[in-house]
Amino acid sequence: RCCRMETYVDKRIQRSVNAIKAAFLTCLEQKPFHEITISEIVRLADYNRGTFYAHFESKEHLLQYIIDETLKNMIKEIQAPYQHLQQVDMRALDVNSITLFQYFLKNKQLFQLLLSPHIQVDMRYQIGLAIEQLFIQQYEYELTSTEVDIKWLYVYRAHGLAAMIIRWIEEDFSTPAQEMAKQVLQLMTLVTYTFKPKNIV
Repeated sequence: RCCRMETYVDKRIQRSVNAIKAAFLTCLEQKPFHEITISEIVRLADYNRGTFYAHFESKEHLLQYIIDETLKNMIKEIQAPYQHLQQVDMRALDVNSITLFQYFLKNKQLFQLLLSPHIQVDMRYQIGLAIEQLFIQQYEYELTSTEVDIKWLYVYRAHGLAAMIIRWIEEDFSTPAQEMAKQVLQLMTLVTYTFKPKNIV
């Protein structure tokens, strides 16, 4: 009986949290973040202020909670193609195993909201930092050059991937998700040695 009671309480808590999150995101679609009040969030969610403060300290805390949850799910999608592999050869990865861009597509409206200018948090930087931390914690690259500082390789690749994702969102997902996955694989394994400056007088 005790276990059933705990399950009921957990589900009730999750239900109220989900309702508050949904109401907050609906408000964000209609007005800038700084104009949203906790009173209208709870009114739309059909809860009271006490329930809100039982879960969140402020609307800023609620926003960061949503961002953290979203980035955690993003990391799971990045990990998906290789989570059972002991060694990863990016040249041999199946492009269809990369579900990251499908995740962004499924949550299109959410990411467009979180990247909108009136949110006043640097979501762009948080995406890059989350990917960088994943790479540092879970990737051990086999380097062909001993002069490369591994720290900067992590930064370069993580924030490069983040920039691709952000540009794709800003361009309203105009490139197909599978093509984005293909481009990431190509870029992660691309080596260039020379270039020609354009428009030399």
